[in-house]
Amino acid sequence: MSLQNETEDNWFRGQTELKLFETEYRPFHAYISLVISVFGIIGNSLNVFILTRKEMISAMNILLTALAVTEGLKLTLHLTFIVLFFFVYDNALSPLVKVSYAMFYFIVAIVFHTASIWLTVSLAIFRYIAIRFPLLAATLCSRYRAKVNVVIVCFLVTVMCIPNSLSYSYVSNNSDNVTNWHITVIDGTEGNNFIRKLNLWFSTFFVRLLPCLLLLWLSFLLIQELRRAAERSSNLRSQENDDSDDTIQKRTETNRTTGMLVIVVVLFIVIELPHGILLILVATNRDYFYDVYHPLGDLIDDITLLNNGINFVIYCTMSKKFRDTFIAMFSCSKVNC
Repeated sequence: MSLQNETEDNWFRGQTELKLFETEYRPFHAYISLVISVFGIIGNSLNVFILTRKEMISAMNILLTALAVTEGLKLTLHLTFIVLFFFVYDNALSPLVKVSYAMFYFIVAIVFHTASIWLTVSLAIFRYIAIRFPLLAATLCSRYRAKVNVVIVCFLVTVMCIPNSLSYSYVSNNSDNVTNWHITVIDGTEGNNFIRKLNLWFSTFFVRLLPCLLLLWLSFLLIQELRRAAERSSNLRSQENDDSDDTIQKRTETNRTTGMLVIVVVLFIVIELPHGILLILVATNRDYFYDVYHPLGDLIDDITLLNNGINFVIYCTMSKKFRDTFIAMFSCSKVNC
C-alpha cells in the first residue's frame, strides 16, 4: 500500500512540475516559434533556390527540393498562425476569421508535415539503393522516378489525412451579447468515436512510429555502407593505385552526401520517435493528453519546427557542392554575372 501511495505521490509531483514548466515556457513560446519559423522559411527558400540550379539537379536533389517545399509551407502556415493568435490584437480581426484560419492550419499543416516525413523516408531509400546497388541506381533512382515518387507521396498523404480533417469543427458561444468562436475536437460523446480513434492511431502509427522504424533500419544500413566505404578508402590509400584526384574527390563527396543524409534522418528519429511514444500513451489513456502531452505541447511544437528549418545548415556544413553553389550564386549577384 505504501508503494502505491509513493507511486501516486511521484505521479502527482510529476504532473505539478509539468504544469509549472508549461506556465514558465508559454510566455516565450510565441517568440521562439516566430524566430524559428522565419529562420526556417529563409533556409528552405534558399534550399529550393540552390537545389534547382542546373548543376545541382539530380534524383536525390529533386526529393530534397520537395522536402524543402513541404517544410517551408508548413513553417509559413505556422508563422501566420503565431502572428494571428499572439501578435494581432483581438479587435483587429473578427473571432470567426481567426478560428477559421486555425482550423485550416490544423488540417493543412499535418498534410505538409506528413509529406515531409515520408519524403525523408524516400530519400533514405533512394540513397541506400544508389550506394548499395550502383548498377540499378540509374534505373531505380532516376530523376523521373524521383518526380513520380513526390507525386505519389503527396497524393497518398493527402488521402491518409482525411480523418484528421474530419476531426475538427468550430462552434459559437454567445455570452454577454458577444459571439465567440472556438475549435472543438470531435469525440465519442458526439457519436464520432471511430473518427477520433482512427485519427489518433493514424497520427501515432503512420506519421510517427512506422517512419521512425523504417528510418532506424535504413540508417543502420547507410551507416554500414559508410563504414565499408571508409574501409575501402583506407585499403586503397595503403596500396599503389592510379585513382585520379577527381575520382578521390568524387568518392569523398559521395560519402559526405550519405553522411549528411544520415544526420538528417537521425535528427528526425530523435525528435519524432519520443513524440510517437507519447502519442501511444495518449491513445491508450486519454488522461496522458491532459497530464503530459498538453503541458509539453508548446515545447514539442518548437522542437519540431527547428527540425523543419535546420536542413540548410546541415547541407552547407556537409555538402561541398551545395556550399560552393551557394557561394557562387551570391558572388555572381555581386558582380552581376
